[in-house]
Amino acid sequence: MNQEVELDPLSISIGRAIRSARQHAEMSMRTLATRCGVSQPFLSEVERGMATPSIATLYRIASALDLTPSALLPRSGPGDVHVVRAHEGRRVPSSERPGSAVGRLVFSDDAKGTEVYEYVATRDEDLDVWFEHDGDKVLYLVSGRLAIELERHPTEHLGPGDCIVHPGDVAHRWSVESEEPVRLFLVIVRRPVEPA
Repeated sequence: MNQEVELDPLSISIGRAIRSARQHAEMSMRTLATRCGVSQPFLSEVERGMATPSIATLYRIASALDLTPSALLPRSGPGDVHVVRAHEGRRVPSSERPGSAVGRLVFSDDAKGTEVYEYVATRDEDLDVWFEHDGDKVLYLVSGRLAIELERHPTEHLGPGDCIVHPGDVAHRWSVESEEPVRLFLVIVRRPVEPA
């Protein structure tokens, strides 16, 4: 007996956006998968909405397609005022590794070059992935303790109420230092492209 799988609307939206951008770039699925370091079957599942790429993979896909990651994410809705309730916002894993921490996409707007995520993670959840991207990163820690390793910079240790701002192209990774979960808000802001 076949059971119909209900697909996540976020996965469907991201998959369609990736497929459309790949076809527009006249790039084969195999080429894109190779450039992103994922398998072609996994990319096929992503494009069909059957799998959600992690934030790290989404950034690699966007880079290979010469797009911003937020161009592949659904807009948070029309208008200038956005209210996202505590139970709203799609969950996105930070990596494809087992036990990966899962973030909540609170807001995304490619035109404004802004993405906002919330993370609640324990020491048992994996955040330990080196990551870099265009633009700037603003991280505000609400609770818990978090270590942030920054390439060519000293490791920063954050406590509740601390905030760090740094260029996204400085490679970085996080680790939870407290027994209690960390809760943080992450804002990624793209720098405006200067006219040629």
